[in-house]
Amino acid sequence: MSQELAGKTALVTGASRGIGAAIARELAAAGARVVVNYYTHPSLARAVVEAIRAAGGEAEAFGANVADPSQVQGLVAFAVSRFGGVDILVNNAGVHHHQPVEELTLDEWHRLMAVNLTAPFILSQYVLPHMRRQRWGRIINISSIDAFAGTAVEAHYGASKAGIVGFTRALALETASQGITVNAVAPGSIETDMLAVNSEERRAALVAHIPVGRLGRPEDIAYVVRFLASPRAEWITGQVIHVNGGEGLF
Repeated sequence: MSQELAGKTALVTGASRGIGAAIARELAAAGARVVVNYYTHPSLARAVVEAIRAAGGEAEAFGANVADPSQVQGLVAFAVSRFGGVDILVNNAGVHHHQPVEELTLDEWHRLMAVNLTAPFILSQYVLPHMRRQRWGRIINISSIDAFAGTAVEAHYGASKAGIVGFTRALALETASQGITVNAVAPGSIETDMLAVNSEERRAALVAHIPVGRLGRPEDIAYVVRFLASPRAEWITGQVIHVNGGEGLF
């Protein structure tokens, strides 16, 4: 296993499946100890941990609703007690559903914002003291192509992911002088459960708008996150890296 992140601890939210699971595995492959956060899929989270351990890495699973500050506090406390701190935070957990604006309830709006936008703020608050003390840290937020391109019947989702971009840039300015970088990755159409509900016709239409000719894989995002977490990315902060096969060029 590579050791570029040896001695570092990564906390990945929403890491029981899809993009989060791929990120957890990739950071572990780079030598990081990984806390695999999950909310509703403990068996899948344990499978990610077992895969990391089978490959020679260190990982632990911890269930927490990242929209609940008290549970976030417990999640970070677990990482500190088990591995000594959090050096790399990947804010990946997110929720998504299709709903026209005029049919959205205020409760639905608040729920999505709580997970997609407020949770990264809360998590950052809890891990920053450790990062500041050691004058090193990486915060990587998962945004979306929808923050830039817009999408029908997903205004709440697009707004939350656009908020992540603003939060990333502002926090990068606050922390750059302390050796902490803050960046975002904006995936395009990725083969995850979010796309699994689409018909074959809809999937074909998505691929038709991707110049490289295929949907993205979770690993495509994980590779970029690994780079941003590494020492090689120390001069990159406040940026949004678009990983979409050229989808955003239309």
